[in-house]
Amino acid sequence: MKNGEIHYQQKKFDVNWGNYSRTGKRHLVNFLIRDHYSNCFYAETHPIDEMPHLKEFLFNAWKEKEDFEFCGIPNYIIGGKHIVESYPDILNFCKNTNCTFELATSGFATGIRSVRDWEKNIKYFTLFENLRHIDDFQSNSNLICREINLRDSGKTEPNLKKWIENISQVKSYNTDAEFYNLFL
Repeated sequence: MKNGEIHYQQKKFDVNWGNYSRTGKRHLVNFLIRDHYSNCFYAETHPIDEMPHLKEFLFNAWKEKEDFEFCGIPNYIIGGKHIVESYPDILNFCKNTNCTFELATSGFATGIRSVRDWEKNIKYFTLFENLRHIDDFQSNSNLICREINLRDSGKTEPNLKKWIENISQVKSYNTDAEFYNLFL
């Protein structure tokens, strides 16, 4: 990313949490949470130097939104070991909300496929929907997630429709202070 404009590199490059600062580039970080049953997901993209805390992302994902129906704290969270190591307060959150945290046994369980799909869609929306600047992309995140989750693959019903039709009750918090206290 340069001056807030999202750029792509076709050639793969070896960047990870340990070496990204040495590349001299401003990388993007994707946050994504997916419902295991419906595949419905919520995602955000941030410059690495403006990366929010996990609780900020989860609040955005699980609060009630006017332009995207996906909301509510789940009964189970499956996450990688790096989530617990980087954000140990997720365990407090789970305890305080009666949500079970389960360590993922594979990349598939963590939703790696959904992350790849999200990255392809970033490219689509920046090239064809003219959302090339990170601020434009971020301000349209809910609408982008909604559109992607309403797509009909022809194999199954759209993810969002499946989520809406099969969700029973959701517990959601619409004030960030109340939500953030659950991590204490």
